[in-house]
Amino acid sequence: MIHQTSTSILLAIPLLIIVIISGRYWIDYKDISNGRKVKQNILYNKFFLYLIGLGYFCIWPFWIIGLLFLFLNEYCTVFDFMFFSTSYGLVIQVIGFLVFYIGTMTLSWAINVAGKYLRPSIAGVYKEHKLIQKGPLSIVRHPYYVSYIFILVGLSLVLLTYWPLIPALCVLIGIYPTARTEEGMLIERFGDEYIKYKNKVGMFFPKLF
Repeated sequence: MIHQTSTSILLAIPLLIIVIISGRYWIDYKDISNGRKVKQNILYNKFFLYLIGLGYFCIWPFWIIGLLFLFLNEYCTVFDFMFFSTSYGLVIQVIGFLVFYIGTMTLSWAINVAGKYLRPSIAGVYKEHKLIQKGPLSIVRHPYYVSYIFILVGLSLVLLTYWPLIPALCVLIGIYPTARTEEGMLIERFGDEYIKYKNKVGMFFPKLF
């Protein structure tokens, strides 16, 4: 198993990056929202939307609480009952960090690239909204949702516990119907521009051909 303090540092670095990028985003979002009153709401299926919301909000307690107890060298003592039994802890954690960093880098990159055009799901889309087709959005159409799954699965492997897989499963169940609802509105909003984008870029997986 990777030393607890080292693990906490490796978990803290992407957290700090996301906090900085997200802080800048929310400042811009608040300013834009105050000045733009006309928007187009999205009629979500609330059950699936709440599943994704549950998955997203579960990321942070697993991440932050795990990080803090690891930093204090108390994680193994306090959460020993949550561990899954394995003789390959180090290998699993290394794989976990690869998965985790893919997720956190994708989320950070997406927030940074989309900027003011990244909308919280319940906020709807403003009339002057632009379709972002660069960065991770040039690889998959819904990098935010995909990143949640990667982060949660990565945390499960890094922390050697099954519990983060429960919210990951919630996101997995809710991701397709929620994304389909959003895309219906985006086709209505952007027309042929979004259809061309949809034909070129995969929904959750990159299109290789």
